[in-house]
Amino acid sequence: MDGDAGVHEPLIVAMLRQLSIRNFVLIDRLDIEFGPGLTALTGETGAGKSIVLDALGLALGARADPSAVRAGERQAEITAEFDFVPEDPVAGWLRAQGEATDDGSVILRRVVDAGGRSRAQINGRPATAGELRELGRHLLELHAQHEQQALLETSAQRALVDRAANSLPLVEQVREAHAAWREARQRLDRARAEHEAIERERRAIESDLESLRRLAPGAEEWSSLTAEQARLSHARELAESAANAHAALGGDEALIEQLDVLGARLRQVARFDERLLEGCARIDTARAELAEAEQFLRHYASRIDLDPDRLAEVDARMSALFTLARRLKTRPEALAEHWQMLEARAGELAAAQDVARLEAACEEARRVLASAAARLSERRAAAAPAYAERVNRDLDALALGSAEIEVRLEPEPHIAAHGAERVEIFFRSHPALPFAPLAKVASGGELARLSLALLVALGESSAHVSPSAPAAAGSGPVLIFDEVDVGVGGKVAAQVGRRLQQLASARQVIAVTHMPQVAAHADQHLLVTRDNATSPSTRVHLLDEAARVEEVARMLGGHEHTEATRRLASDLLRTSARRAG
Repeated sequence: MDGDAGVHEPLIVAMLRQLSIRNFVLIDRLDIEFGPGLTALTGETGAGKSIVLDALGLALGARADPSAVRAGERQAEITAEFDFVPEDPVAGWLRAQGEATDDGSVILRRVVDAGGRSRAQINGRPATAGELRELGRHLLELHAQHEQQALLETSAQRALVDRAANSLPLVEQVREAHAAWREARQRLDRARAEHEAIERERRAIESDLESLRRLAPGAEEWSSLTAEQARLSHARELAESAANAHAALGGDEALIEQLDVLGARLRQVARFDERLLEGCARIDTARAELAEAEQFLRHYASRIDLDPDRLAEVDARMSALFTLARRLKTRPEALAEHWQMLEARAGELAAAQDVARLEAACEEARRVLASAAARLSERRAAAAPAYAERVNRDLDALALGSAEIEVRLEPEPHIAAHGAERVEIFFRSHPALPFAPLAKVASGGELARLSLALLVALGESSAHVSPSAPAAAGSGPVLIFDEVDVGVGGKVAAQVGRRLQQLASARQVIAVTHMPQVAAHADQHLLVTRDNATSPSTRVHLLDEAARVEEVARMLGGHEHTEATRRLASDLLRTSARRAG
């Protein structure tokens, strides 16, 4: 492997560590390990480079096609392992799904059977293809000639400008402020729209509350009144029963006296059999218990309250509570809880009716949003021209001639979650042509190289911000460029390779290329071959230094390997190697 790995800055982004492919199209079994920096993927046309990318796309949620299962096999299986750091959006996404992120890796697995059914997993947990796609947007970004790239969407263009402006924290502030303003506005709108309904409910609740406050039911009052009412209404019967029981226990010929006589007789004969003493002891115990019962009953009978006035009061109170409970459609024992609930609801309605307060809260939220959006607009306006200038300086070297971009900031009618302006990149391929939205005028080949210039310019912009500011160029997923060099000559291809190498100084870049000038700039070189000995099969080989010279020589001279092409390949690899600093 050429180049000094020691010059790499620490990666602060996701990185593809390993890709395992089983029974996918022409691949029977393939395990590829990827390293940091720039990886070149080369091979003759038809060898299967696109198959490798298709397999990776399947692991990231692409549509499952049963025809992708290798002929004669039951299923295809793709596994992709990525590493990430705690600051990466990948970690945040996983935490939001309840996934552990301690080991700093995530494994995506996709299985497709010959019938077209597919299964997906994230770290061994069953997942949907949609979840794979959502996570995949944080993990990998594909730049291909014929892909409908995210770059065509204004949201992606806006994100590029915001990264160039180092304004991502401001973007988050605006988003949060916009959400808070919308919530405040919705509360105000509901209060206004529901004013009459709220007022009707409030009046009804106040009427019920007036009755509850006047009666003031206690939490345990109903059960207490029920017990007291039963006692008062049966006082005479209770007193008579207690007196009769007391008489049966005490006095001459009563049960206690009979037990005393019985115990004495047993003790007289116990001298003939000591076992009878246990019976005597038990009689003594029973006699003591009955004596205590006799004292309690005497005391109870003397204190029973025959109070018809108090009984009338209890009956009246219970009647009032029952009548109110029936009117409020609740149970008498639940009146206190119902009262508390109505008081809380009355407070909510009073707050909801306070339109003036809600208007003030809405205005304050709008002011906070406007302030945050203004700061973001100022940052964007300052950064956009400089970013466009850096991109334009690179376009000629990438065989885009006199093409130019222009970043336009058009005010939105209202402040949106993304800010106060629409951010869009306009493009023209010649100064004589008018600028037009990028999505309408850029061809596939132009777009692939333009995306490279846009990303490289982010690296330049990071040099213009304070060291303590969040990184711009180093943030983002793995970058894959699929034949970004198609249709360009050797000199331009060298420029493409140089820029890919520059991008790969702080993030992982994988480039599928036919150009030796691009491959020579790689830190890792993978060769894709097709073995037709038995059945067609795609293989991927990590090239050492000698094999790399041979491959670059093949790319330079076609199928003819001469000493001249080998020397040229060696020189190209030496001059293209990454330099420290």
